[in-house]
Amino acid sequence: MALTKETKGKGTHTTVTFTVGENEAPSAANVILLGDFNDWQTNDSSYRMEKKNGSYVKSIKLETGKRYEFRYLSEDKGWFNDYAADAYVPSPYSGIDNSVVDLTALPAKKKLVKKVTAKKPAVKKPVAKKSTAKAKKDDLKKIEGIGPKIASILTDKGIGTFEKLAGASVKTLEEILKQAGPRYTMHKPGSWPKQAKLAASGDWDKLKVLQDKLDGGK
Repeated sequence: MALTKETKGKGTHTTVTFTVGENEAPSAANVILLGDFNDWQTNDSSYRMEKKNGSYVKSIKLETGKRYEFRYLSEDKGWFNDYAADAYVPSPYSGIDNSVVDLTALPAKKKLVKKVTAKKPAVKKPVAKKSTAKAKKDDLKKIEGIGPKIASILTDKGIGTFEKLAGASVKTLEEILKQAGPRYTMHKPGSWPKQAKLAASGDWDKLKVLQDKLDGGK
């Protein structure tokens, strides 16, 4: 004999399969499953157990969380109990017990738990901070002979301060003007480094004296 329980879905009901094995019934006659679930109605043919290979089997759906008393009834040999029942309780008849199927303490379904692999903490790469300070630039237009366009050309070539202009050779400046186009080759940068040196050191008075002697920076 055996009681097999299967709970599906939300678990509000459990399918219980009652089995009386071969040679466990008192005879080969039909067997009816009776109990609290069908009010012990002996004339309820829907609870007649099905014969399978010499065994008697019946599956019914019962409400989970309850206990149900039951017995088997052989059509020619009378009542008998299930020795695989969850428990036995006294019936209303003296000296007779009823079998019990207990659905109050079904084992909880195991939940599938995903294995979580601990991730190594990400190593943050140092982010280079952008300098909020603008690159130093001087007003090269203060050098006589240099206008806005030439000042822009020199700055693009990396000569954007008085200090750098003071350190540039005349030949380098001439080459930069030549590359800028024919219209700039007419400019003569011979005095630009000297003017820039005075501007870089803050000698504005001396720069003015020098510029007064120049003619368009020449």
